[in-house]
Amino acid sequence: MSWGIGLRNIKTGIAICICLLIAVIFKLNSPFYAAIATIISMENTITNSFAAGRHRTMGTLVGALIGACFAFVDPGNVLLCAIGVVIVIYVCNLLHWNKSVSIGCIVFLAVMLNLGSNGANPWAYGLHRIIDTLIGISVAVAVNYLIFPPRLEERLEQKRVAFAERLSTEFKKITERGETADLPGLRAELISLEQAFEQWKNEIHPRKVTSQATNQTAEVLASYRHIYEHLVIMQRLREELGISAGKADLVTGAEQAESSESSLPTVGPFPMEDSQLERQRLNEQSEIVYSYHRTWIYQELRRQGLPVPDLQTLQSARSKPGRI
Repeated sequence: MSWGIGLRNIKTGIAICICLLIAVIFKLNSPFYAAIATIISMENTITNSFAAGRHRTMGTLVGALIGACFAFVDPGNVLLCAIGVVIVIYVCNLLHWNKSVSIGCIVFLAVMLNLGSNGANPWAYGLHRIIDTLIGISVAVAVNYLIFPPRLEERLEQKRVAFAERLSTEFKKITERGETADLPGLRAELISLEQAFEQWKNEIHPRKVTSQATNQTAEVLASYRHIYEHLVIMQRLREELGISAGKADLVTGAEQAESSESSLPTVGPFPMEDSQLERQRLNEQSEIVYSYHRTWIYQELRRQGLPVPDLQTLQSARSKPGRI
């Protein structure tokens, strides 16, 4: 449990204060609706604030227009309220404004149920609700953009560094100690990292972010995903075929080809049984595949400037006995 007051919390209070001051200055009849729009539109990112404001604006337009039309007939009528809500939902779905349905129904009912108490013109009342909403949304987006803007780039970098260290650690667990890597945990962190990248990439940034920086980050994340995929293959080879941690050495492609052609299929002066020969070939092939994936990860980690196991340590692991 966190007892601190977050920046989003503080910005919401600031936005409400500004919104109510605007209502006083311009003598708005219902600052309540502007304040609601401000609260709903204050999201964790500028892009999300803008999207929430857009959905609320579209819902307000539908609700206010249909509400004004029904209010001309009989404001507050129970049957018309029910029919109007059905129509609002239908129109929003027809326009693919699914996220605007709730606010559209709320605005429709606000026009229908509150109009009778003040005797205002339905069109004027609906227009005021639209203006209130636009004021609240504008204040929320402006405050979110100008005051303590979300630091998505810093969060992304923190997640990236943490995941890179985790990749190196899991690789060492497999290659140095022969342990089982935590692939589910690694996958969860990778998904969280990619989500943070998408959020940062789609954000409306106060400072301009170049396409080159976006592409470079995307390439790094793609490399991390490939490393994870190679780790998955290594883990499966060890679990299904019983390859020990140090059984397959870090070798080049030429050495792999040489090792596959080296030993003769004989035991002493007698030929090996077909089943035994097949098992030997399968083991040799699986060791070559295992070595390839380990070599690829090793080189990619080095290319990314990440810590890797000592090459001499990996080579000496061959002498360690045992199977998975």
